[in-house]
Amino acid sequence: MVSRKGLSIICAFLFLSVIIFSLLLSRISPQEEKKIYYLPSLEYLKLVSGTFKPLFAEMLFIKGVLDISEEVPDRMSYFLKLFETAINLDPKLVSACFFGGIVVPVKKEEIPSGIKFLKEGMRLNPSDWRIPFWIGFNYLELGIYSKVIEYYRLASNLPDSPAYLKTNLAFFYYKADRPKEGLLYLEGLFHSLKDRRLLEIIEKKIEWLEGLVFLEAKLTEFKRLFGIWPSDLEDLLETGLIDKIPPDPFGEGYYLEKGLFGGVPKVRSRF
Repeated sequence: MVSRKGLSIICAFLFLSVIIFSLLLSRISPQEEKKIYYLPSLEYLKLVSGTFKPLFAEMLFIKGVLDISEEVPDRMSYFLKLFETAINLDPKLVSACFFGGIVVPVKKEEIPSGIKFLKEGMRLNPSDWRIPFWIGFNYLELGIYSKVIEYYRLASNLPDSPAYLKTNLAFFYYKADRPKEGLLYLEGLFHSLKDRRLLEIIEKKIEWLEGLVFLEAKLTEFKRLFGIWPSDLEDLLETGLIDKIPPDPFGEGYYLEKGLFGGVPKVRSRF
């Protein structure tokens, strides 16, 4: 009678044989090729893999990497299911999260599916900073800066995350038109760090955001006094609301970006 361990070994060998046979089929000439893309259910794979789940997960991951450049029917569903099955068999296979969430989505409209996939990976690996960072990257591609802030900030607070994640948040607060919140965040961060190099970077970014917040407050004051928005920052000088335009520590100077349809203008940096 075959033991449970022996049965698992046999199943692993059979599964590996299927993968190898699939790879051999892919080498057949285009006239003869008829490759079938099929993935058993997660429940079935959990059953047959036994104690070899990480091995099965690795095989699925390798298969996905090898197939990713091919014309696959229903491409997004196939690869997301493939990599999702891999990380469910072995949650520590974070490389599968990267491929499923970042590499597989090639069109802008596919990115939300990549984000959903990565959120499942984050549920399985709540302490790995890379996954919320990749989610933030996807939101950056979509231009949703409030979500970039949310996930980059989450990533920056997890173990082993790089220090630059904390300081780079200032730029995304700027892009999200939330310089006041960015300033409060950096001021709080400044008092929690001891690394002198990082403190110097944060000091410059605080100075940069202070300039933005100061000038935007003066825009509001100009509107209150004169009933219209200024056409440029020089109007603030001419009316005596400011003595000088503050220096821009990061860009080539602040300028005024007019609001759409006469709406609220924004102070920007020339990068």
